[in-house]
Amino acid sequence: MPKENTILIVDDSKELVDALRAILEDEYNIRVALSGEVALRVLESVKPDLMLLDVMMPGIGGFGVVEIMNQDPELKKIPVIFISAENDLYNESRGLKLGAVDYVTKPYKPEIVTIKVRNAIENKMHRDSLERLVEKRTAEVVRSRDAVLYGMSLLAESRDNVTGDHINRIKRYSELLAKELHEMYPDMLSEAEARRIAAMSPIHDIGKVRVPDSVLLKPGKLTPEEFNEIKMHTVFGGEVLRKTQQLMEIDSAEMRLMVEIAESHHERYDGSGYPSGLKGDEIPLSARIVAIADVYDALTMARPYKKAFTHEEAMDIILKGDGRTDPAHFDPRVLEALKRLWNEFLAIKISGGEDL
Repeated sequence: MPKENTILIVDDSKELVDALRAILEDEYNIRVALSGEVALRVLESVKPDLMLLDVMMPGIGGFGVVEIMNQDPELKKIPVIFISAENDLYNESRGLKLGAVDYVTKPYKPEIVTIKVRNAIENKMHRDSLERLVEKRTAEVVRSRDAVLYGMSLLAESRDNVTGDHINRIKRYSELLAKELHEMYPDMLSEAEARRIAAMSPIHDIGKVRVPDSVLLKPGKLTPEEFNEIKMHTVFGGEVLRKTQQLMEIDSAEMRLMVEIAESHHERYDGSGYPSGLKGDEIPLSARIVAIADVYDALTMARPYKKAFTHEEAMDIILKGDGRTDPAHFDPRVLEALKRLWNEFLAIKISGGEDL
């Protein structure tokens, strides 16, 4: 019958390693390292279910090995049972503080070793099972959230004769920009925040549901009064999402991002945008990212009142300006990210928003 679990025995005494192997090898796969340095090299390719680790060894001792393992999130998960020649209360206390699950002393008592090893591995299997369950449930919640978010966004956009492709493109453009900004300025934007911004970006025009059809669907040029009504979709979007946040009593990073994006994606870096005339870094970063994604998509898509610009024309308008759009409208760091993503934006435009 195949052995499911692997134990890494780390001890500089081959005789003592052989003694432990004799106790455990019938039930477990056994790997051996005769020093702390070798053990760390083994851990680069093998992730055992348990380590039996000698405290006192030449070079890197057992405590040193665990201190190094604790710096790696994956290695830190491996349970450790320290082994020692003496019943030393100080060493036992220090080992447990480092995260060891148990302690055994030499000479080994086979029944004690067997029980402690079995308990440690069973606890690890139970913990791993719980982690997988949490990951599965979390993924289900995220999929449900994204489906609701997509449906709300599609409902708002459908009134403007815009299809789901627009939503997909905005999400993909925003994702590219956010990831690039994370690479360029990791202190400004974490990887997790970049993912959240991309996920929340489709909600940007949710406020359009409150704009009258006579204005939203007008094929010709808007009057100043009608344009002011269009501008109100940012205010409406912020209001409905804030009310949702209050009613559901949710104060999450995702909800805050939704409000920021819906309310501020038409603000301009030079302060000439709407609805609040925010300037520079007063504008939430999420909105600064979605703003460029939205402008690029608007330029490259045909509408009843305008032709579609080519990728090259749209990039030129955003990066150099055309009298209506100006580089000063955008965060220069996001513009730099856009420049670096020239080919990636073109690929998404060509694909129409579908996955490549």
